[in-house]
Amino acid sequence: MHKKTVIDFKELGVRQIFTDAIKELKTKNIKEVKHLLAEVEAYQNKGYYAVGYVSYEAAPAFETKFQVIDGPLMSEYLLYFTIHETVQTEPIPLTYEPISLPESWQELTSAEEYKAAIEQIHHHIRQGDTYQVNYTVQLQQKLTADPFAIYNRLVVEQNAHYNAFIQHDDVSIISISPELFFKKDGDRLTTRPMKGTTNRGLTTETDLKQAHWLAQDQKNRSENMMIVDLLRNDMNRISKIGSEDVKSLCQVEQYSTVWQMTSTIETQLLPNSRLNDVFQALFPCGSITGAPKIATMEIIKKVEKQPRGVYCGAIGILVPQGPSIFNVAIRTLQMEGTKAIYGVGGGITWDSNWEAEYEETKQKAAVLYRQNPKFDLISTARVHQGKLLFLEEHMKRLQESSRYFDYPFNAEKAHYQVEALCQSLDFDKDYRLKMSLAKDGELKFEHTQLTNLSNDFCQARLVEQRHTLDSPYTFFKTSYRPHLSIEPHEQIYYNHEGQLLETSIGNIVLKIEDQLYTPPVHLGLLNGIYRQSLIADNKLKEKVLTVKDMEQAQAIYGCNAVRGLYELKVEGYNYI
Repeated sequence: MHKKTVIDFKELGVRQIFTDAIKELKTKNIKEVKHLLAEVEAYQNKGYYAVGYVSYEAAPAFETKFQVIDGPLMSEYLLYFTIHETVQTEPIPLTYEPISLPESWQELTSAEEYKAAIEQIHHHIRQGDTYQVNYTVQLQQKLTADPFAIYNRLVVEQNAHYNAFIQHDDVSIISISPELFFKKDGDRLTTRPMKGTTNRGLTTETDLKQAHWLAQDQKNRSENMMIVDLLRNDMNRISKIGSEDVKSLCQVEQYSTVWQMTSTIETQLLPNSRLNDVFQALFPCGSITGAPKIATMEIIKKVEKQPRGVYCGAIGILVPQGPSIFNVAIRTLQMEGTKAIYGVGGGITWDSNWEAEYEETKQKAAVLYRQNPKFDLISTARVHQGKLLFLEEHMKRLQESSRYFDYPFNAEKAHYQVEALCQSLDFDKDYRLKMSLAKDGELKFEHTQLTNLSNDFCQARLVEQRHTLDSPYTFFKTSYRPHLSIEPHEQIYYNHEGQLLETSIGNIVLKIEDQLYTPPVHLGLLNGIYRQSLIADNKLKEKVLTVKDMEQAQAIYGCNAVRGLYELKVEGYNYI
């Protein structure tokens, strides 16, 4: 019995919620799959919505040479769709109710079994049977949380483009997929295969370097182009000769934790092409099998232990008088009652190391339990005589931060808002203006009249900072800064090696032999706007500074865009 289906495909603009199905089309019989899929499309042509999934194990319905493991993973169907007269829409959520998930997941494939499978795949590559095998394993856990609450949290945190939630009987399918399988819109067919990833950098500079590296890396490019060639061949079977158009090749796209390489292919379908024709040509997607597809799926059947289920299948929506859009059901959690199974996989090539690949499978489950903090992007400035000092630098900070964290930001509108606010303030007074950019793109302002820092506050304390450098929150100014504490005294932070880092409200500066020095950003600190200005004017130099260097300092300062340079006193240090 159908309970609820939710489609959060970003290109549709809003969340699509489906309840009160007028009909369920479902089967566990391979011989009925194509007939029911044709019926699904017929309902679309009559003006109804259709939403549902096709499991990986339905592949032999479209090509009898495809081999899969028999039987369902849980109680899912080979094909499951519901038909609806209407849809309820609402904005795709940007927040969620707090919910925690266990960090420990049981691996259903042991290290020894994984090693043996990789060796078997390498044997087939050596024999020339395959170029690459997308080998998957499964992780299992008992979850008591509400499945839809889990889904909402993952939608917000992962920021994927093709999310879907389907609940029927005692089964819940939670798909947080970044990958489009295909879009059929009239006679236009679009696919967007994903192959090739690298981690995000922790600063704007290193992040863009990571993106550039991925775009140029020959190994990732060759793997992506291999899947592109596979899909081009598949698409050409049902497309007009000469209509193929590779819209983008090896394009790098930003996601919350990785840069992903994608390509986009479009063709014009042959006249009277049906949904079954598209599935027969493309399903399952080559990015989750490998190539060549028939031989590689035979290898997959040999080395994998259980059916994949909806994972690596396709979940989609058919819009009346509109497109049919399906995702590749990767990053998909399958639940039955409290039993939860999460599939993870990767492309195995001749160069793949089994230990590294096995470790990566465990890390991929982190998306289920690693909670991202809720935060605003921050920039704090000084308003002097009706103008915001370093206006362009503050706008650049918000622009770079919003790009990194994928927050919407309208710089032109922000300029106008800032200027209007500054003009409304008393010309003869200075103000501290805090700008906060929320995840939904709303820019808020908070201003207070500026007063001098108290002598007590400037009596600074030395504090060892125990945070690591693997967090972007160290390098971007946000409302989430757990490594900095708010105290009645200024704090000067240093790391475990005694190297100075920053202060609680700014950057640290030492005056040594009449020259101003500040620590380099790579040690783990915010590149403050006033710090940048002093360096650009050749008034400040970067240098690794230690706590011991404070003994030789003529003066110790903090600095930020609100206060400029402000002198600090530290107990136990007598300045020259």
